[in-house]
Amino acid sequence: MKDIDPEEMTRRIWVYDKIREIVLRYGFQLVEPSTIENLETLEAKVGPAIRNEIYWFKDKGERSLGLRFDLTVGLTRMIASRTDLPEPIKYAAIGGNWRYDEPQFGRYRYFTQWDVEIFGSASPSADAEVICVGADILENVGLKNFRIKISNRRLTDAYLNELGLSPGEKLDQTLRVIDKIRKITREELEREFLAIDVKPETVEKILDFVSINGSPRDVLQKLEGLRFKEDKARIAITELKLLADSLEASGRIGNCTYDLSIVRGIDYYDGIVFEGYDKDEEVGAVFGGGRYDGLCKIFGKRDLPATGVAGGVERLLISLEKAGLFPKTKPVAKVFIATIQEDAIIEATKLAKQLRQRNIATAIDLKGRSLSKQLEYVNANGIPYMIVLGRRELESRVVKIKNMATRVEVETGLDEVATHLERLE
Repeated sequence: MKDIDPEEMTRRIWVYDKIREIVLRYGFQLVEPSTIENLETLEAKVGPAIRNEIYWFKDKGERSLGLRFDLTVGLTRMIASRTDLPEPIKYAAIGGNWRYDEPQFGRYRYFTQWDVEIFGSASPSADAEVICVGADILENVGLKNFRIKISNRRLTDAYLNELGLSPGEKLDQTLRVIDKIRKITREELEREFLAIDVKPETVEKILDFVSINGSPRDVLQKLEGLRFKEDKARIAITELKLLADSLEASGRIGNCTYDLSIVRGIDYYDGIVFEGYDKDEEVGAVFGGGRYDGLCKIFGKRDLPATGVAGGVERLLISLEKAGLFPKTKPVAKVFIATIQEDAIIEATKLAKQLRQRNIATAIDLKGRSLSKQLEYVNANGIPYMIVLGRRELESRVVKIKNMATRVEVETGLDEVATHLERLE
């Protein structure tokens, strides 16, 4: 966990605004789920093993609680208790989460996510929409060279079932190993498969299957050539076809690759899954998501199909920094009102209030410093304009606005300062 300094906070606010622009265009409503959940809520899908990966504790009432590890679980719990909402329900959130992960490049134990979720639609067009939201967010912050890798957990499950891996712990373990395919070597993957008693010949078949990737239409053609026995495999391929059609209609199919190694590590995914990567994949996925039709009913109130996407703000900041895409940082204020005599401080405060009411960021001296020290403060903070207010200026009602870059001074009446500053860049 780390402190956020003013420069990074300015960048974060800029990113948050860019994200909000996109989610509001798509008709999502902004919410925020509770930061603390009942532990049983966080364990609902994954089970008690999640305790090793999160922050959890007992409160003074001996209740078992945990800090949220993502926004999806909380949003789903919110929806599961609301039977009055018209479907589809489209919620979005930006907020902090906690995971007891090993800290590494681009990953912290406290991190910020943006998240959008659609509840109540089983159509692949809903999956296409959340994928498009992710793509539009990347474009809105200036990232153009990105790739979205897409698969279907239902298809992977069906293939693994046909290899003899029945639903249960071993299948889940196998999916977690597949999820590491971009993080470890083939030899390490093989060792991990063997460690969970997957036979060598089965490992070879799994690795061949998850190596299938390419343009959506090319991969669909390859899948047609595979003879699946299970009905859910054929359903999964149909979903991928419909998704490709929606992505093409949205103008996004060119950003997408069908990649069967994408399975997502979280157990609640049960359909289409995807991950978005900037051109520099060293950062890891800048967003990811998928379908989780079985999660709502776990909370016992509503059985709703659902799909969503979430992105890590910290990884996005790294990508933007590498690409040099952040806007120039604005100074702490547009103008500084320097005071010479003590009796000018009250008038400076009054003038500052007038300027701030006109949305002009204004700073004044709060330490009773000499004029030279106030000038040092202005230069150190890059404040572009300065006004000196003393007895003479108060008597004449005329001040000089000094451009600190050009050293040019312009005289104006005290009552016209705001109008003059509004015209200045």
